[in-house]
Amino acid sequence: MSAAFGQTAFHGDPRRVRCYNATGPKPEVKSMEHGMDPNSEATFPSLSVERRILSFSEYLQAVRNQPGQLRNATSYLRDCMLHFGTDTIHRHGRPWTRYRLFDAPFDPGLVKLIGHEPAQNAFFSFLQAQAEHGRAPRLFLFHGPNGSAKSTFFQLLASALEAYSATEQGALYRFNWIFPAGPSRGRGIGFSETAARTRPETGSYAHLDGESIDALLPDEFRDSPLLLIPREHRLKFLADLLGPDTVIPPWLDKADLHPRNRQIFDTLLLSSASGPEGVLRHVQVERFTLSRRYRRGLVTVEPKMTADAHARQITADRSLQSLPPALQNLELYRYGGDLVDANRGMVEFADLLKRPLEGFKYLITTLEEGFLSLDDAILQFDLFFGGSANDRQFLAFSETPDFASFEGRCEFARMPYLLDYHSETNILELSLAETRTHKPIAPHVLTCAGLWAVMTRLVRPQPAIEGVDPRLVELNVIEKALWYGDLALPESFTSEQVRTALSQLPEFLYQQNSELLYEGGIGASPRLLRTILLRALTRPEHAFCSVTHIFTEIEQVMKQKATFEFVNYPGQEGGYHDLPKILTHVRRFWQHLMERDLWEAANLVELESVLERLENYISLVIHFVKKEKIKDAVTGQYHSPSEAQMKAFEAEMDITSGASEFRQNCMSRVAAFSIEQPGEKLNLKAVFAPELDRVFHRQLVARRTHLADLCRTLLEALESGAPPPRERAEWVEATRARLETRGYFREAAMEMLEWYVREYA
Repeated sequence: MSAAFGQTAFHGDPRRVRCYNATGPKPEVKSMEHGMDPNSEATFPSLSVERRILSFSEYLQAVRNQPGQLRNATSYLRDCMLHFGTDTIHRHGRPWTRYRLFDAPFDPGLVKLIGHEPAQNAFFSFLQAQAEHGRAPRLFLFHGPNGSAKSTFFQLLASALEAYSATEQGALYRFNWIFPAGPSRGRGIGFSETAARTRPETGSYAHLDGESIDALLPDEFRDSPLLLIPREHRLKFLADLLGPDTVIPPWLDKADLHPRNRQIFDTLLLSSASGPEGVLRHVQVERFTLSRRYRRGLVTVEPKMTADAHARQITADRSLQSLPPALQNLELYRYGGDLVDANRGMVEFADLLKRPLEGFKYLITTLEEGFLSLDDAILQFDLFFGGSANDRQFLAFSETPDFASFEGRCEFARMPYLLDYHSETNILELSLAETRTHKPIAPHVLTCAGLWAVMTRLVRPQPAIEGVDPRLVELNVIEKALWYGDLALPESFTSEQVRTALSQLPEFLYQQNSELLYEGGIGASPRLLRTILLRALTRPEHAFCSVTHIFTEIEQVMKQKATFEFVNYPGQEGGYHDLPKILTHVRRFWQHLMERDLWEAANLVELESVLERLENYISLVIHFVKKEKIKDAVTGQYHSPSEAQMKAFEAEMDITSGASEFRQNCMSRVAAFSIEQPGEKLNLKAVFAPELDRVFHRQLVARRTHLADLCRTLLEALESGAPPPRERAEWVEATRARLETRGYFREAAMEMLEWYVREYA
């Protein structure tokens, strides 16, 4: 190599370099407000030719200014996830990092990934470990039941990569070979003095217009332009760029040009009078963006038996007869296939294990060494490998002799159904927005459907879990679902026991009886739930969609034993897998919600009055326990706390025994709130929710007959349209208006009122 090659092309002042180091500080996580401005040039840069096309020397300057060009595909994907930002959310009683790209901020039309924070965190941890320590590529495989959003996960990743590649931080470059028109068009080799004068200010043909070019040979493999630097010069250049103490990214240390580019480079080097600089004059560096639609760095491989890469000879192609004679004598090949199309990006093997084992056995070598051997060439990839599989297929695969060979080259992560009925309700809300139905939907339809689905996915708690309250093992299916979703336990649990149980919740989540029978691995899928909702919405005999219509569709599903595996599971103690009992639980839950809505709309109990009495009770308890006197707000006199007043409100809360322990418990809850949320006003509704429920329930039971009589009057007014009796007219109108604000249109309100009158009149 000539001295000029090293000095001119690859030396830079390391003091002017902002180093990119995979083991150093992580890329900044920008907020949505500042990181994703749709009108920002940084988010969607100009795609003009001047900004997309660079000479090789211009590209090196870009690398000096943006060392992120040294990333491989795995590091690039990690930085993409960080680029869109993160949030901390609490689910099942513990904090999780949620990556905002799964909310699709770059495309509001995409389906969001609801929940699945454990899967997101497992995936990012894998990327981080691979980016910092991994050398050979590994396959990340999600396995789980059908319809658990595995494909949605990868679809959002692909869309995020597309958006990220259009930003300055995510800029990607490949290169083409340019051969200018010489004095004898079609026969010039591209090294004549006339050709060399084509771009004297840079010595490059990269910016020639179309009329000045004899041939342009693109690189479908999208090799990084850095690979044009021979390895001995590349290492020195990168050492200057990153600093002598920094470990060079392994892929750049070992990687080389793919075979055709290597052939062209070496042939031109032999033919060039000016050495390597003459070769690099023919390099046109081009910025490109990832695209799933055009299979540019993003490819989903469906189950099939065809090869994932192939080569085809192109030297005899008539369109390439303008290549220099030295190249025309070479056997040049054009490469294609799924892996070639995905290079520099991500390939997803959807339902990988549906293929016969022989159809993907080649991945053993590819994942071990990063190479794929073809008949005519050995290809090296810079590629993230992802995939998905069904639980049953994964279990069958794990029992084959070849599984051990894959196990060390793959990362397996389970992606089950969700166990939080609120999240399942959110999925249905998104599905409903997509259907754009005009049929009215009664309140609680989606909530009850989501709760039913989650209950079908639960398994009976294990008989004994070390260190866990034995009473948690006795929870029935509805109690367990509400614990997972609302962090609420039966009233028999004290608040201290509830807090202790919350710390033990991770021991319960996703319990399994076998490799296939585990929580979230069985039961109704989100797809089935959407089908149930759509069927209920499209029944022509119904003017609106009610919870009862959802129940009717569920009953039809329960009869299809040949279609749905989960309906065949035998019921267990506590209602687990017992679909009729589960449906009964959901029906009672719905009735409880309706009664609560009606009670609040009727306004027979003033919430503020109850909260005021509760606040007074807490004040009495605090002074009583501390043995302090209370100052009367009216007289200004100090007096001892009234135990009679405390006992009266305790009776409203059904505290008939253990009053002293309960008062101490109230003190503990108040203190815990002050520690967890310092400076905040005590939230009585949150801290004392079970006690408030008991107060309201006690009053509700005492007045059910009276409320049923009022409801009959309201029902008659809605049915006939006639004005109610004068003494009840104001109440009827106010209650109707409050029900309407809660989503009860006329038909839904009548359905609820008919049930209440029938039940309690």
